Amino acid sequence: MTEREVNTQCGVSRRRFLRDAGVVSAAGAAVAVGAAHIDGVQAQENNQGCKSAGCDYDVVVIGGGFAGVTAARDSSKHGYKTLLLEARNRLGGRTFSSEFAGHKIELGGTWIHWTQPFVWGEVERYGLQLKETPEHHVPGKDTLSVIHEGKRIELAGKDLMSAVEGIYAYFAEARKLWERPYDAKYTWNQLSAVDAMSATDRYAQLSLTPLQRTVVDAYIAGISHTTSDKASYADVLRWWSLPGWELSQFSDSLGRYTFKNGTISLINAMIADGQPEVRLSTPVAKVEDKGDRVLITTQQGDTIVAGAVIVAVPMNVLPRIAFSPALDPALVAAAKETHTGSGMKVFVRTKGKLPVEGKYTGIADSHQPLSLVTTYAKADDHTLFACFGSDPDKLDVQDRDAVQQVFESFFPGIEVTECYSYEWTLDPYSRGTYCSYRPNWLGKYYDHFQQDRGRVIFGQGDHGEGWRGFIDGAISAGGKAAKRTQTLLG
Repeated sequence: MTEREVNTQCGVSRRRFLRDAGVVSAAGAAVAVGAAHIDGVQAQENNQGCKSAGCDYDVVVIGGGFAGVTAARDSSKHGYKTLLLEARNRLGGRTFSSEFAGHKIELGGTWIHWTQPFVWGEVERYGLQLKETPEHHVPGKDTLSVIHEGKRIELAGKDLMSAVEGIYAYFAEARKLWERPYDAKYTWNQLSAVDAMSATDRYAQLSLTPLQRTVVDAYIAGISHTTSDKASYADVLRWWSLPGWELSQFSDSLGRYTFKNGTISLINAMIADGQPEVRLSTPVAKVEDKGDRVLITTQQGDTIVAGAVIVAVPMNVLPRIAFSPALDPALVAAAKETHTGSGMKVFVRTKGKLPVEGKYTGIADSHQPLSLVTTYAKADDHTLFACFGSDPDKLDVQDRDAVQQVFESFFPGIEVTECYSYEWTLDPYSRGTYCSYRPNWLGKYYDHFQQDRGRVIFGQGDHGEGWRGFIDGAISAGGKAAKRTQTLLG
């Protein structure tokens, strides 16, 4: 492994986490990848001549997540001498393929689906193998537990049907607000009318039962990765609209298919295809647009001259880089507010194999330590759960006893043995998880995001239309940024 994840068996301090993740002392540890391996891919030296007079590279891409890797691949294939700079000691951004308890897992972004056209197109392009989440739904044999008003309820029969009705009632306006989920401007007036609403505000317009509200709130926590009072109602409905306004398709799109060999398998395929030059452990300190060229200064003090730069870093970390001319103040304001993705994803190993053929799933409202707990994989001597919570401060995943107490509330008698997580909110090169917007953000910031300035092109996966905040949206953003760069450079 190239980074240290948080494993509760031995306990990892926050400073040790940052140090071992390669984000405290990265300065001075630049790795220029010529004939070196990147996660198993042979990345060759980019020997293309630079077309931009007086420059070291035609295109420099900042940020090695899916947006940046896509932009670098496409720019290289467009015939430009391309350099990809990544602050961490690995590529992948907010995706992170790893292993735990003998199982391949993803500590960040994971699932894809054929309703997501950009990532699915890449799967087809490279012939990558997929797999279903190891433990999927078994009709009539699953156990669904809800923590409601401090008590555990097993959802079945009429209660289950009522919960489903509550979900559809909550999302009933989605088709009107997002008739075209890839074109917000098409229904801009309708979206503007609800822009100020939080996901919680929607409850006042409905007559949900308390149990229905608890179930809906768990869904909102999964969508926004925060509590429902901080999430944008309009943005929550965007998620529901993208797969087609239907529960089973929604569930499949967000949690059924993933890469057999990890998200890194697509990153590797893209790098091998485009052959951009890659430098890891190279944070960028400054970007200066001189009108006819761009100067990029790394934290190590190196200056790189380029015809254009593509910025593909997460929105929350944008202020870490000094821009000249200065950034649009709205971008800085949004970054300081931060998007809503501030929760956690933790894998929990429990003792013994579950005594049922189906899976265990537990849900709770967005203000609970964990809002979703679901069986991920089974072995003869243990079971692995994937869990999500909206606030890392509500559950110390390094404290096995604390995790045990939460699990006991969902599944009495189950024994937690080990936990595994990555603290994205502590990583200075992400400062959060996946992006969803806050109330009022459409009106305040939408027209400011992804607006290029001179030779500085923005291709951040947090913004754009459709599946922004997903792997799919990142690939879309990176590809579009590369195309605009091609238009700029000619």
